[in-house]
Order: sequence, then C-alpha cells, then structure tokens
Amino acid sequence: MIGTQAASFGRKKWVIAAATTGDGWTEVDVERFAHELRLPALLVRLLMQRGIRDAAAAQAFLHPRFRDLHPPELLPNMGRASERIAAAVRAGDKITLYGDYDVDGITGTTMLWHMLKLAGAHVETYIPHRVEEGYGLNTQAIDALIDGGTRLLVTVDCGCSAVDPIARARERGVDVVVSDHHEFGARLPEAYAIVHPRLHAFSDASDDPRLENLPVYPNPDLCGAGVAFKLAWGVAQKICGATQVSAAYRDLLVEFSALVALGTIADVVPLAGENRILVKYGLSQLGRTRFEGLRALIEAAGYGEGEDQKKIDCTAVGFTLAPRLNAAGRMGHAREAAELLTTATGARAGEIAQWLEKQNRDRQAMERKMLDIARKQLEERTGGVNAGGELDTVLVVAHESFHAGVVGIVASRLVDLFHRPAFVLAMNADECHGSARSIAGFELHLAIEHARDLLISGGGHAMAGGVRLTRGNLPAFLTRVNEFARAILSPDQLVPTLRVDGVLKLSDCHEHFAMMIEQLGPFGRGNPRPRFILEQVRIAAPPKRVGATGSHLQLTIRHPGGGSSRCIAFKMGDLEPELPVGAVVDLVVEVRLGTWQGRKQTEVHVIDISRSEWRLDASPAPAARQE
Repeated sequence: MIGTQAASFGRKKWVIAAATTGDGWTEVDVERFAHELRLPALLVRLLMQRGIRDAAAAQAFLHPRFRDLHPPELLPNMGRASERIAAAVRAGDKITLYGDYDVDGITGTTMLWHMLKLAGAHVETYIPHRVEEGYGLNTQAIDALIDGGTRLLVTVDCGCSAVDPIARARERGVDVVVSDHHEFGARLPEAYAIVHPRLHAFSDASDDPRLENLPVYPNPDLCGAGVAFKLAWGVAQKICGATQVSAAYRDLLVEFSALVALGTIADVVPLAGENRILVKYGLSQLGRTRFEGLRALIEAAGYGEGEDQKKIDCTAVGFTLAPRLNAAGRMGHAREAAELLTTATGARAGEIAQWLEKQNRDRQAMERKMLDIARKQLEERTGGVNAGGELDTVLVVAHESFHAGVVGIVASRLVDLFHRPAFVLAMNADECHGSARSIAGFELHLAIEHARDLLISGGGHAMAGGVRLTRGNLPAFLTRVNEFARAILSPDQLVPTLRVDGVLKLSDCHEHFAMMIEQLGPFGRGNPRPRFILEQVRIAAPPKRVGATGSHLQLTIRHPGGGSSRCIAFKMGDLEPELPVGAVVDLVVEVRLGTWQGRKQTEVHVIDISRSEWRLDASPAPAARQE
C-alpha cells in the first residue's frame, strides 16, 4: 500500500487519510457504527474522516433539512437591522442596496431586492465598478446616492470596514445597515446596525458598548449571500409581524435557496452544517427557479431542459454559472448581472445572459494571455525554471497588458501550477496594483504587512489579498516578500498534497458504489469529493486524446485481479506518449455517477497518475521523466 507518493505526474504528494478521525476509534467501532446506521462500512469510514462520529450527526449530514436552518434572530443585531429596514418600507423611504460586484454580493443584493419589492418598498440597487471604484463603499458614491434621494443604505457583502464612507452617510443624516462576512478593520464603522456572523469575535477585543452581550452565531462561515438571505428572512418576519411568515414570503425564501447556493459555492466557504443545507436545497431549486433572469443564465450556459439535461451540481456552479456572473464585474460592470437577477425578463433577460456569455469568453481569453505572459516572466527570471534553478518562494509578476479585473484569477492559476504564493499586478506608467493568492501555512496579510513601507496600500487575509505600490518599489517588494516567505515556509510546504480516502480495486468502481458516494454530496470546501487510489493498474490500450483540442486523455485500464474499465483524465492529454500499452501505474480517481441518453452510468475520473513499477509487456522501460 502507498503511504505517500511524491513522484506523480502532477508532482503531488499523495497522503491517505487516517481510517478514522476520533481518538481510539478502531475497525470494530467502524463496524458497530455501520451496523447502527445500517450503512456500508466504507461509507461510515468516509463519514468518520469528516468528523462525524455519532448517529445524529450522520443523519443530519446525509439527510439535511431546510427546517434545521438557524433562525435569523441568532445573528448579532438582526432585530435592530430588520426593524430599521421594515420601518423604511412602511414610511416609503428610498432604500438603496449597496452590493459587492462578485457572485456573493450580486446574489445577496438580488434576494434583498426581491424581498423588499414584495413588501412594496421603494428600493434600488448599486454595484460599484471593480476597476474605477474598487471594493466596498466609497464616499463619492455615498454622496451621489444620498443626493439621489436615498434615505436608508443597506450594504451586502461589504461595509464592515468602511469607517469613513459610513461616517459620511451618518453626517448627512442617512442610516446604514451593514450586512457582511469579511474581515474587520481596526475599528468598526458607526453604522446603525452591523449584521455579521463573527461580530462576537470582534467584541472580545473591543470596549465598544454596541458589542456588549452579542450572541455567538452557530455558523461563523456564513457567506455574504447567506447573511443577506437571513436578513431578508428577518425583514419578512418584521413585515408579517410574526416569526412564521406568510405563504408568499415563505415561497420567496425557498426560491432564494437557489441564489444563496450560487453565492455560497462561488465564495468557497466550507460546505458543512447550515451551508450544506442551503447548498443541498439550492442546487435542487436552481433547476426549477421561477426567476426569469436566472433561468436565462442557466439555459445560456447549456443547462436547459431535455432528456440529457446536465445536472446542476457544485462543479456546474463553480466552473460554469458563477464565472459568467463574475465576468460582468471583471470585464465591465456588474450592474448588468444584478439587472439580470432582479428586473430583467423576457428578451432582456436573454440578451443579458448572452452578453455574459461573451464577457466570460473574453475573460477566458484574457486569462490565457495573462497566464502565458506570467509563465514566460517566471521562466526568464534569473533562477527561474529554464535556468535550471528554483522558482522564487513567492511568485510576483507584473505587466502593462494585465487586466485589473482578472489578476486574482491568474494568481490562483499560478498557485495551482506551482504551489507557491503568487502576486499578479497590473502596471501603468507610475504604479503596480493587483491581487495575491496563497497556500496553506503562509498568511498573505502578514507578508503584506511585512512590506508595508513599500506600499501605497494593501491588505487582505490569510489566503487572498491585494496591494498597490509605485513601479519603482517593485524589485524591493519582490525581495522583501521572498525573504519573509523563506523564513516561514519549509521546502515540504511547497510540495502540493493530494489527500486520498483509501485504496480501491477496479471491481469496486460500479454503479452502486458511485451512488453511495453521491450520498455524501454536495461536495466542496470542507467536504471534498472522495478520492481513491487504484494500485498497479495496467494500460490496456493506446491512450486516446479527446476533447475539442485534444487536451483530455481517455485511458483503458486493467487490474491484475480482473476487470477493465475506461476512464477519463482531464487536462492530461500531454501525457499520451508517456503511457504506453502495458505500463503499470497507480491512479488517484474519483468514482462518479453520470447520465448518458437518460441512463445512469459510472464514470471514473483520473485526478493524478504515478509510476507503479513501469512493467511493460514487450517493450523497454521509458526514459525517466524529469521532475
């Protein structure tokens, strides 16, 4: 059995998870738990690896219920915030929803807009321009909104660090209700109410009297759309004057599960507890949504009706639907995406959905161009990969052609490719500004703080951040963050880890097993899709490059114990010459349940490939691959 593996084609270290996560658990305990739950031992073992150690927790995980959502009043300041919004509705005051330009902010803004419209409110939305205005509230926008008649401002997925803009609104006599989930600044803004799932944590280090006796919300990982969903629910209760809302509001809240699922998946928060419930129901609701704009988006993305309608799962949201909504803010202005999910109907909805398709294609093309430039910069740099040396511990690339709306995505791609923290900066004649992404064990905000004297501005959290600096300070910045990183990160931390759940035989990859795995969904951060090692399988036929550009690889494999199967290795087409017939390899795979022409079928997806013994039937061993 393989304990670890560091020589895979993906240059990853394979680590098999412990059979159990509880202290003192044994295989006898697994069998006893399996008998109690009337579930296969393998499924129970997978549950235990996810920290589920009793029958009640297992039932809640396998059978999430909408009624188990936490009531909105558990969120700090929910009563004060929802009553203020309801009062504005009753008074006929103009309410402006100030949302972020990402999927989390757009879907959250959409939910509050629909709820307030149902209540008869005078409500409008405002989404800032990513490049021209940047993230969060700004004083110029605040003044313009108040000049336009806004009497109450409600933020969505932003605002908890907007001290000066909110002070400006207060100075002009306008209350601000903040709904957010991001990191706090050094002090809280003087908002009328701040609804935030981790507000109690800030209160531990503050003497602000507003923070006394705050409740501890059970789900600290609620995303911005989740907070907005709870705020919409709380407002509905105030409008109805009861904890149990009327049928019209209840139906709308159920409809909102589709939108909150989009935001939750796109924001990559852990899919556990309450988030799991919202996503489980929301994915189902996406396929039957009544919102015309959302239907248009789904259909334009290729998830329309029909016998072979593709399943909308977390992968579909994360890689197909969410990028289309995000593309509006990255390549232009996100207000069209907000319009699609609020006022757009009929032909207008279809028009915006097609526009988002084009924006997403443009974003993909820009991303490819930027990634190519970034890789060439890294290869040409002294000590880069083409010079036979090592890459920098922290990758910093900058270029005049980089699009400010796409730098964060390219930083993520560099992290995926090289497993190193990465800064990607757009440049003009005077300045560099852009985004950063990190790896486990390296907190970006600390690295940024270490180079504070070189920056015009900068900040973030452990895994993501952003900086602005003069062009002349770029070389010093590269040196400074790398010095900091070399003191923090060990060489082992720069080798990506691929976590696997166990070892399978090829004969285990059948429909019943795939159906059993699907019970653990929805999959995402905090609940990854199970992966397994298939040991010493033989390449039984010439690999076939498939896909429009031949980027994927179809393999036919045979196990020594009997049985053969086809499997698909996405984005591994380049490995075709290195996998001759007869080669014996180890594979990390996911066993999935797919549909073809209305029939269910088992699919084996290859995640990584490693040499096993490289035995060949009748040909010499291939030359060693350079790692």
